[in-house]
Amino acid sequence: MTTVRLIVGTKKAAFVYTTDGTREDWELSEPILAGWSIYNAAADVRSDQPHYYLSANHWAWGPSVARSTDLKEWDFRSPGLAFPEDLGIAVQNVWNVRPGPDEQPGVVYAGTQPAGLFRSEDWGETWTSVDGLNRHEYRKYWGWTGGGESCLHSIEIDPRDARRFYVAISAGYAYVTQDGGDSWDIRAHRVIPRPETRRRFDEQQGQLGSDAETEQKYTPPLPPGVDPAAENEMHKLRIDPKNPDRLWGQAHIGVYRSDNGGESWEDVTEGLPSFHGFPIAIARREPDAVFVVPLAFERDNFRVVDGQFAVYRTRDAGTSWDRLTDGLPGPHSYQSVYREGLDTDGLDQEGVYVGTSNGQVFASNDGGDHWQRLPGDLPPVLSVTCTVTE
Repeated sequence: MTTVRLIVGTKKAAFVYTTDGTREDWELSEPILAGWSIYNAAADVRSDQPHYYLSANHWAWGPSVARSTDLKEWDFRSPGLAFPEDLGIAVQNVWNVRPGPDEQPGVVYAGTQPAGLFRSEDWGETWTSVDGLNRHEYRKYWGWTGGGESCLHSIEIDPRDARRFYVAISAGYAYVTQDGGDSWDIRAHRVIPRPETRRRFDEQQGQLGSDAETEQKYTPPLPPGVDPAAENEMHKLRIDPKNPDRLWGQAHIGVYRSDNGGESWEDVTEGLPSFHGFPIAIARREPDAVFVVPLAFERDNFRVVDGQFAVYRTRDAGTSWDRLTDGLPGPHSYQSVYREGLDTDGLDQEGVYVGTSNGQVFASNDGGDHWQRLPGDLPPVLSVTCTVTE
C-alpha cells in the first residue's frame, strides 16, 4: 500500500499530512516540536528503518538538526554542530538538511546561517565542520557586499558520484566539490540574465543605463572585491536526479537551467510574469518538467503573488511555461511561498505540493492541473517535503 506523507515546516512547529496513493483524503497530525521554527525537513530511507530530520531553530534553545525514526519522538541534540573557534562565528540557524549518497548510509549534511556546511556519519547524532568549504577563501565575501550574514540553503548530491555535490549560498555563489568536500569550485558566477530580464530588473530598481554599462554590471569579475552574486544570488538550487548533469536555479532575477553541471547557464525566465521567486521543484518522472511560483517583485518590491495565486509549470525545460490556478486562491490572494515551500512526489500522475506564508497547503494529484486545499490553518509555512513509501 502506498503512503504519501507531507512534512510541513512552519514558523511555530512541524506538521505531517498523510494519505494513500489516491492522494484525495488527507489526515493532519498534531504539532511536532511546538514553538520551533522548522526551515526544512528530510526523509532518509537508506536503511530498513527510516530516519527523519528537521532543520529546527528555537529562539531560546538555539539551532538543531532534530531527528526521529517514527515522526513522534524527536531528539534535537546536535553535538558538534559548530564552527571552529578560530573562525569567530557561531551557528544561528540550520537552513537545510540532506541525506548523503546511497552508498554512504548514515552520512547526512546540514547547511547553516552564517553559511556553513556540516557532516554527520551517524544518522545525525553528531556533527563535524566541512572545513574545505567553511574555510573557503571567498568566505569574507559571502553576504550582501560582504557585510551581511549569508546562509547555505541548498545541498544537492550527484547520484552517480558520492564525492560530487553542490551547495548554494545566499549572496555567495554556488559551489561544487569533486572530492567529497575537501575542495570547492564556483559554479554560479556565469549565471547571466538575458537582456529582457536585465531590463525588467533595472526598470524596477530605477537603474537603467547604457548597453555597455548594463553588460559590465552583469558580467562582474570574480572576487576579490565586492561580491557580485549579491545582485543575482541563487535563491534555490536543484539537481535533476533523472539527468544529474542538469541543474535548475531560481535566482534573485530569473530562472536558470544548466545542462553541464553548472559550467554555463541559460536564462529561461521568458514566459513568466516575474523574474523573482524563491522555490523551484523538479518533477521526479517527466524528463523536462519543473515548477516555480513567481512573486510580484517588479511592482514596488511587493514580493507576494499579485492577487491570483499561481504555480507555473514547464514541460519543455523552460522553453514555455503554463500558468496553473485551478483550485488556487484568487483574485484577492496576496501571499508568498518560501524557498522550501514546493515539492513533488514522483507518482503517476505526478503530485505537486505547495505551502504558503498564510499557512495554507495545496496539493495536486495530476501534475498541477487541479489543486485542493488541505485541511487546517497552519502558522506560516516555511517548507514542504514529500516522502512516499510502499
